Amino acid sequence: MAAEPADQIIDGIGLNLNALPAGRIDLVPATLRRWAEVGCSHVELTARRLDLIVAGRLDRAWLDTVGQMVADAGLRPVLHANHGINLMDTANPLHWQAAVASVQACGLIGAHSMVIHSGHLPPAEFAQRGRAALLAEQDAFRKLGDLAAAAGVRLAVENLIANPDRHCYGADPLALAEQIGAVDHPAVGVCLDFGHAWLSASILGFDYIPALAALSPLVWHLHLHDNCGRPGTPGDDGDAATLGIGDMHAPIYDGTIPWEALLPQLRLRSGTFGGIELNGRYNARAGEIVTAAKGFADYFNHGQALPARPTQQEQPCA
Repeated sequence: MAAEPADQIIDGIGLNLNALPAGRIDLVPATLRRWAEVGCSHVELTARRLDLIVAGRLDRAWLDTVGQMVADAGLRPVLHANHGINLMDTANPLHWQAAVASVQACGLIGAHSMVIHSGHLPPAEFAQRGRAALLAEQDAFRKLGDLAAAAGVRLAVENLIANPDRHCYGADPLALAEQIGAVDHPAVGVCLDFGHAWLSASILGFDYIPALAALSPLVWHLHLHDNCGRPGTPGDDGDAATLGIGDMHAPIYDGTIPWEALLPQLRLRSGTFGGIELNGRYNARAGEIVTAAKGFADYFNHGQALPARPTQQEQPCA
């Protein structure tokens, strides 16, 4: 598929493979065909579902198989590196090894963007050595950024959800902006997860729209999804949907994120990837969700009006 013009703000729209049962690579082709049919230009490969990295090392044969599947579907790949990678955990070298292997994977299959989570530590440990951990992560991101730039890859550091059991500095968009600004590397930017930030705003008390507006000049990868802004730990995804709590990864407009007020305040980087990080329980609605995401892209790229909120969703999460 032809690439979008380089000066476009949103360069492509794609769904992910989060709903794939772990290791079930045999199910990938049908999913990719479905994403192509509903209008995706990309797919966000979910590394932890595909076992691309094993014990910190890249499984090259497995990666080649996945890459060919993506090519056969006519899609372009981006990669979400394994969620467990934590570059603040300097005591365990496997985190760094897995991060390097993930960048190598991107280079080999032509994935131009790679999401990696911002670091975290137990609160007591962060209180003791938080500044040193932040500096160590900055150094790691610079080194990883050098490798990424050489492979034609952009790193996108994702904001997490505030967690009482872990100090996730990146749950605060302003703290994440400060950290990535300090990294100051041309291949290191931000993945803005709108749903994570909406929940974190409820927990930490920051002002959602100004905080995301301040972060947005560093953003070149999006995770588009919605929730009700109600923190909680549901028993499973079904409980999250039923009760409207936690990280629902629901379709755009199914939650309470103030999209209409938020998007005009964002100043995203040129070539931002519009990823839709959807819970698999909503995959039957993939077509309408991709259409809404394309409406967001048209807003940024061409100044078109934002898509209307569906009438039935005027009072979401009531």
